[in-house]
Amino acid sequence: LEPSSLETLSKLEMFQNLCAVRVEAVSGRDRHSFALSYLNQRLKETLRCKNVTIDLEIACGEGDTRPLVRYLRMLSFYICALLKQQPQSDFGSVDVSVTQDVNTNLTQITSNQSGGSMQLKCGSFQNLYAATPCVLDPRSSDIVVEMQKNHPDLADPSDLCQILDFYFAGTLAPVVILSRSKELISDLTIFVSRLEGVKVIRNIDPSSYKIMRSLYDPSDTPNLRDDILQLQRDGGVQSQSLVTIELTCHTNDSQMIIREIIEDTPSMTAFSSERSALYKDGLLFCVYVEGDITPEIASRASLVI
Repeated sequence: LEPSSLETLSKLEMFQNLCAVRVEAVSGRDRHSFALSYLNQRLKETLRCKNVTIDLEIACGEGDTRPLVRYLRMLSFYICALLKQQPQSDFGSVDVSVTQDVNTNLTQITSNQSGGSMQLKCGSFQNLYAATPCVLDPRSSDIVVEMQKNHPDLADPSDLCQILDFYFAGTLAPVVILSRSKELISDLTIFVSRLEGVKVIRNIDPSSYKIMRSLYDPSDTPNLRDDILQLQRDGGVQSQSLVTIELTCHTNDSQMIIREIIEDTPSMTAFSSERSALYKDGLLFCVYVEGDITPEIASRASLVI
């Protein structure tokens, strides 16, 4: 609160005990410890292994931790991809090193057990890409091939392929792909939705369909957030539900309306609990934007095509 606001509120009886608490992002050694712990957790969950040893030598940045978490999720994806290429039958234990060269902007991951390694580079929208392109999920490359048939001038097809890899692996939460071409977004939505296990919600216009219920809306008010939750529940708890959502934004106001649903944090309403929050692993938002893309959603984009 601003000092003037704090002073005004403290004059009211109900706010006489009000005090300001400064919240700061984790920093220094604690930030590195957080990064190491988070990466350890991701690898254990993905590889289902008990023992993980990580030598992590990267710059963890400062301030908002969300970009760091996003980076660590992508890093985990590539570590798992590297280990799965190695000739071993199980992942009872994992021992990897991660180093970062700030001069070349390259990150190297190395399996200390097999000696295998992979170099990564930072590309558009702060995404991590393999320095030597490789096919990690054939579903992604198949979709890109279909997209190129309809759109021969598709920009950065390899980037799109990698972002789709992240989607199928649940790496980014959520994946957000923007375009000023309605045909591109429509075709991408169609091709992804044809895959087994992918559920789809099409042609949502934020100006005419609620993105989420407000505090005073009846509980049965149709809205996108509840639609997504229902599809996730229909998928069961044993496997990750993949849901693709097509959004159409004709105005700047429509872009503002969707900024929370495409944010990389769980979506909460006024009375949401941990159980009722919308977690965005396995969500792909394909967003058509008419006119200029506003900073509010550009900052949340995984890729613009």
